[in-house]
Amino acid sequence: MERSPRGRTVLLGWELGGGFGHAHNLLRVARALAADGHRPVLAAREAVAAWPLLRDASFPVLPIPVWSEPAPAGFVAASFADILRLHGYASDRTLLPLLRQWDGILDVVRPDLVVLDYAPTLGLAAAGRVPTVDIGNGFCQPPADLPAFPPYFRDQLPRVPRGAPEDLLAAVRAAQVARGRPAPAALPGIAAGVEAFVTTVPELDPYREARRRPPVGPLVSPVAADGIAPRRFFAYLSAEVASTEPALTLLAAAGLDGEVYVRGATAGQRERLRGRGLTVHDTPPPLADVLPRVRAVAHHAGLGTAEAALLAGRPQLLLPEHLEHQLYASAAHRLGVAHYLAGTYPASDVAEGMRQLLDDPAFARRAAEVAADLRRRWPDGSLGTIVGRCRELLDQPAGAVA
Repeated sequence: MERSPRGRTVLLGWELGGGFGHAHNLLRVARALAADGHRPVLAAREAVAAWPLLRDASFPVLPIPVWSEPAPAGFVAASFADILRLHGYASDRTLLPLLRQWDGILDVVRPDLVVLDYAPTLGLAAAGRVPTVDIGNGFCQPPADLPAFPPYFRDQLPRVPRGAPEDLLAAVRAAQVARGRPAPAALPGIAAGVEAFVTTVPELDPYREARRRPPVGPLVSPVAADGIAPRRFFAYLSAEVASTEPALTLLAAAGLDGEVYVRGATAGQRERLRGRGLTVHDTPPPLADVLPRVRAVAHHAGLGTAEAALLAGRPQLLLPEHLEHQLYASAAHRLGVAHYLAGTYPASDVAEGMRQLLDDPAFARRAAEVAADLRRRWPDGSLGTIVGRCRELLDQPAGAVA
């Protein structure tokens, strides 16, 4: 790819994780740097699924190398090492091809800067080769200076056999030797060559106790949603979860007023929900618009929505789909601003939980208190800080590595 005569080239990569939050974050940085005359190139995990979000981008969108093993029955990740294990790090036979393909993307794009959001293998490929910035949330960015990845839950025991983290480190070392690149002394060191900006509040950071450099805060400014909203809810859920449509049906049958966006819903599903009196969005509405007009929010505990609702002072009903969601749901519950339902639960529990959030003033008061404290500490988004650092790195002479 030819370099833009107007500026320098920035490769922005998203490798792991579902939903569109990672793409949203990278697009914000890409657009800011494009406005400076630089040339963004996005390498995206779910380029097809996220196409409604990416199709208006004025820069190239590339596919990426992916390796995912199905999790064994009963598998629960005990640490970030288990996540890496399922995504190619179990052996250099899978990790080396992933790194070689990222090397190929770097060779073709020839970026002057790499920006990551949940892209550890791209970070490892780029380390020592090109300045690299990571803007992921706390879950996506374990501290690189630890001797091992900390457990997610101290009292959690593995429910199925796992290999030792040392096996993963051996795979990393073998792959790095094959590439002629330095190998880390410990597994978290795969991110040692990346400049980390943890884009969340400490209260939602799974590594809060272990992190030496504190988070820089949410990427965007908090949503202003002060005051008591009408007795109305907003639900942002997935059609792939079997309980979603029955739960929303029960919420409507209970006489609760709400608006919903169901990711992956068919036209028929949307029409059925409209027929039950709910306001149904065909595309995700901006949270800055919807949060001020609702009293509570139901969602799967994705960080973007959880954080926005937390900062807006809106109680949350959380229905986590996987481990990362579970960690955020547990953190919000500890703060006293959320109910959460995990595992298998009747749809009626969703309706009862939402009714409590809408009608119990204690939830509204506690949510308002937490929001006021967080907004006092994090009044502005961190996007300006991150883009400023990217500009500094792009101002360096070509070929310089921070």
